[in-house]
Amino acid sequence: MRTRKPILIVSLVVVLVLALAAFAAACGGGEETTTTAAPPGSTTTAPAGSSTTAPAGTDTTAAAAPSGEPIKIGAPLPLTGAYAADGEHMQYGLKMAVADLNAAGGLLGRPVELKVFDIEELLPETVAASAASLLDKEKVDVVVEGYGGYGPDFEAYGANSDVPFIHGSGSVRAADMVKTDPAKYGNMFQVFPVEAEYGKRAWQGMVQFEDKYTYPNKKIAILHGDLEWDLNYTAAVAAEAQAAGWTVVLNETFPYGTTDWGSILTKIRAEQPAAIVCSVLSVADISSFVKQFMENPTPSLLDISYMVVFKETQDAVGNALTGVMGYVTSYVTPSAEHDAWKARFKQMFNMDVPLTTPPSTYDSVMIWAEAVKAVGDPTKYKEIEDYIRTHPYKGLLGTYDFNNPEQTIKPGPEFQIAYSQYLGDGKLAFFGTDPFIFPPYITPAWATK
Repeated sequence: MRTRKPILIVSLVVVLVLALAAFAAACGGGEETTTTAAPPGSTTTAPAGSSTTAPAGTDTTAAAAPSGEPIKIGAPLPLTGAYAADGEHMQYGLKMAVADLNAAGGLLGRPVELKVFDIEELLPETVAASAASLLDKEKVDVVVEGYGGYGPDFEAYGANSDVPFIHGSGSVRAADMVKTDPAKYGNMFQVFPVEAEYGKRAWQGMVQFEDKYTYPNKKIAILHGDLEWDLNYTAAVAAEAQAAGWTVVLNETFPYGTTDWGSILTKIRAEQPAAIVCSVLSVADISSFVKQFMENPTPSLLDISYMVVFKETQDAVGNALTGVMGYVTSYVTPSAEHDAWKARFKQMFNMDVPLTTPPSTYDSVMIWAEAVKAVGDPTKYKEIEDYIRTHPYKGLLGTYDFNNPEQTIKPGPEFQIAYSQYLGDGKLAFFGTDPFIFPPYITPAWATK
């Protein structure tokens, strides 16, 4: 039986938003439903597409058409405003998962529907409105979110609901909330590792050349925006560097919206560090930094975190981005099954799978669907959550194992954090699958002596 905890209280914490600004996503093609963004307080619905495809390896030739009352997936997504393109990417993965489930006969023989609410700029009021709409009005049986507020969403869909809540915030705060109070937040499952794990991976990426490359020194400069993600990510890089005997010669916070990097670059050029990490989840900010740095570059390996994978960054910076590195949240490893999924995605949306959220939102739905099949009733929330917690699921991004106090994915051989380097012309090399090359500016005078 669906239960809603008595009072919906949206936390008044500061909304620490991943400011993934202006990610313009190509779209079109395939059987997809266009969702018009709605003002706060209204609901948008993206019904299942009419695709006849199913997950790679699934035989649907004998699948009966689903019938009966629909089972509903709720999705609070940022479909208008600064994060709209990323929100559309989230929706692509959700639409494809719903289409695949319905093509395979539905879930427990019933059709699956996607109910989407536009949370716009991820503010507490729009998150609260989304919870009222999806949980109270639509009475969805699961909530799947890419990211959506970094605090208000944890309260609205965790503390105040028993409905399973699967999200990809990668937040240590969310992990700690589940660990500290599982009775209150035990319905929350996080499909990405926390920020510090990506920082550790970045450090590994920057020092992986030690067997073939002599670093000019052991100095690192660290720059970060003023959001929680940036702070936690770069703090982990700094800790790893110091533990390895490196010196952090610069550790500077800057506000989002920074476009003049003169004073920071003056400090960097005075120190000539062997490595630089700059975390700001904004295309405009990071593009301006890289372009100004490249006007007079130091002999430094440069990591710009997640932003290296975005076409918008690549287009804005151009060839000057060649050799720049960063981590990848959603790298789908090549395999026959995965390649078939990528081909179906391209057929459905007329674009290659972006290195962003479609694989994680797709996997999130399938994790829940597997549990519903095992339990036999989409409204037995506690049993479904127990199943998710105790049964690892092998998806597109690796094996999701939530059997830990945080109910958060831990990185390792079964769930790897990819690391990439931009090669130019929209191409990336991935550590572990492709060879890396060094950027041109890593051959200054000191390297030829």
